[in-house]
Amino acid sequence: MKKYEPKEIRNIVLVGQRGVGKTSLGEAFLFQSKVNTRLCSVDDGTSTFDFEPEEQKRHSTINSAMAWLEWGGCKINVLDTPGASDFLNDTRMTVEVADSALVLVGATDGVQVGTEKVWAFTEGSGIATAVLVTGMDKERANFDEAVKDVRETLTRRAVPVFLPIGKEAGFKGVVHLLRRKAYLFDDGKVTEAAIPGDMEDAVSSAMESLMELVAETDDALTEKYLETMELSQEELQGAFPAAVRSGKLVPILCASSKKLVGIDSLLDFIAEFFPSPEQRRPFTATEEDKVLEITVGRQKFSGLVFKSFTADIGRISLFRVISGGITSDSTFNNTTQQKKERCGQLYVLRGKKRDNAEALAAGDLGAMAKLKFTFTGDSLADEADNFVFQVAAPPSPVAVVAVHPKSKADEDKLGSKLNDIVQEDPALKVWRDPETSERLLGGMGQMHLDVVIEKLRNNKVEVETTLPRIPYRETITKKCPSTEGKHKKQSGGRGQFGVCFIELEPIPADAGLEFEFVDKIFGGAIPKQWIPSVEKGIRNRMAKGVIAGYPVINVRVNLLDGKYHDVDSSDAAFQMAGSKGFQAAVKLAGPVLLEPIYNLQVTVPQDYMGAIMGDITSKRGRPLGSEQKGKLVTVNAQVPLAEIQKYSADLESMTSGRGTFTMNFLHYERVPAEIAQKIISSAKMEEEED
Repeated sequence: MKKYEPKEIRNIVLVGQRGVGKTSLGEAFLFQSKVNTRLCSVDDGTSTFDFEPEEQKRHSTINSAMAWLEWGGCKINVLDTPGASDFLNDTRMTVEVADSALVLVGATDGVQVGTEKVWAFTEGSGIATAVLVTGMDKERANFDEAVKDVRETLTRRAVPVFLPIGKEAGFKGVVHLLRRKAYLFDDGKVTEAAIPGDMEDAVSSAMESLMELVAETDDALTEKYLETMELSQEELQGAFPAAVRSGKLVPILCASSKKLVGIDSLLDFIAEFFPSPEQRRPFTATEEDKVLEITVGRQKFSGLVFKSFTADIGRISLFRVISGGITSDSTFNNTTQQKKERCGQLYVLRGKKRDNAEALAAGDLGAMAKLKFTFTGDSLADEADNFVFQVAAPPSPVAVVAVHPKSKADEDKLGSKLNDIVQEDPALKVWRDPETSERLLGGMGQMHLDVVIEKLRNNKVEVETTLPRIPYRETITKKCPSTEGKHKKQSGGRGQFGVCFIELEPIPADAGLEFEFVDKIFGGAIPKQWIPSVEKGIRNRMAKGVIAGYPVINVRVNLLDGKYHDVDSSDAAFQMAGSKGFQAAVKLAGPVLLEPIYNLQVTVPQDYMGAIMGDITSKRGRPLGSEQKGKLVTVNAQVPLAEIQKYSADLESMTSGRGTFTMNFLHYERVPAEIAQKIISSAKMEEEED
């Protein structure tokens, strides 16, 4: 394959709300550029980008994918990304390696919750961004309303550069304001034409807005515009590319992927106005305490892996060549893992189809196979370098399940297969609960977890999932009188003897101290070498719980007195005495059950606010207020974890996927008596069965 130079490359990422048509747009690009001989589709399972079985089954993008095409003398690398909130970490990582973004907004639905999420990614990365109003051929499509929504909700820097010709089923072309020409499309073919006479007023108004915004990006043009209230065509076209590349102006375009209306004009726009890797802002890296800026002009190789997946030849690592270029059969450092790696064959991808590449220039995107130590998010560099590129940390899981193998054979394979999947997707977490020994799998939503379980089954690992055991805690509510803990055993030979007297008192939850042991022994009632034994026995019993088998917290233990025997007393005897004494004392100190309370932040369209508030209240939650931003509202609340373990599925159902949420642990609170009794009774039944 030809090696493309940086100035010939355009790296563009497609982002937007789930279902807005990102993959369909990518397929339209491939068809119009004659990469594919037919217009492939997500719905019929022929999509180039959505090639994973789970994507074809769900008719929805789950993994970022790439394909390349040639247009206008450029190689355009198209990155398709998921829109579902469960997979947005994948989207965020892919945005990191792009030079520009097309944010898709539906002509019928406007800006949605998912749109705002991905907009934050593109804004944070500082790459050039344009908005594409898509689905212009649909019933109720309204370009003007979509533009208004974009400007009010996303940015005032957005301005139309394309205007639609016709509406809904009659959408047949676009007016390109920079060229001041109309382009009509019929059956995928384009014809240049004069601007329709009935659009003169709309074009005049749009040109005024475009000139004004372009003028604001340059001091000299601002002065000229204030004097004359206009810019020449040369001035407009001369300043426009820099305004886009700097992010000072966000073009609004329009198209229909299904009817292929506007696709040629859109590809022309990408090739002409979107930045090449040479025009992108530098990548930031760190080396020890130094911050470095790595540009495409740096001579030595560096790269960033933004995605990995398993194929027939093993794990494929998708990466961006950030500087220096790379050839097949070369070696480099994985500076994240501090390991040396060797690249065999380089590839360029169109979905899962691989084409061999002998070399890739700085700024290009490619793939390598069978790297031993390299995973998603890892930095690659010349063997003489040791810097690491800065990438955002993956978010904390919002949905967690316990994973149980169905057989011993499944148990043997489960750990390694889960590890492989997690290494491909940093938004997944696997860990052991130290209290229950459950293997927990955490992700960004129920769909995210379901995909992992399906992958395990495809790898012949059968598992069952359950909700994790809630990490309840036990505590006391009042001070108890001196209580005896006695361990005495005599069965021939040396006996066991140890007695302690302890009292308990609660420690306030906000004191920052879960346990305190106070030695108040006088006169050697318990020899000093066995006082730590009493404490150890108490700590062991605290870990096991007293009323329901959950750890005890926020307790102060005063050791008051005791008895010992010169021969029969021992470390073990006083551990048992401490344990028995603590168990008896807790029952006299008003024991209660505590549950974890989480901060919950739910962002939804305003229409759903009442339903969300009501649902939170029904879950024993406390709404704390709300914050409005455009058509969206964020509800803040405190809710027991026991009530929101399946909240990702609940929110999906309530909002048809239009809501997102985050949650984090806050503190423990007392469980209501009637609920606590059920938990305690259930724990006793489990203990009896064991």
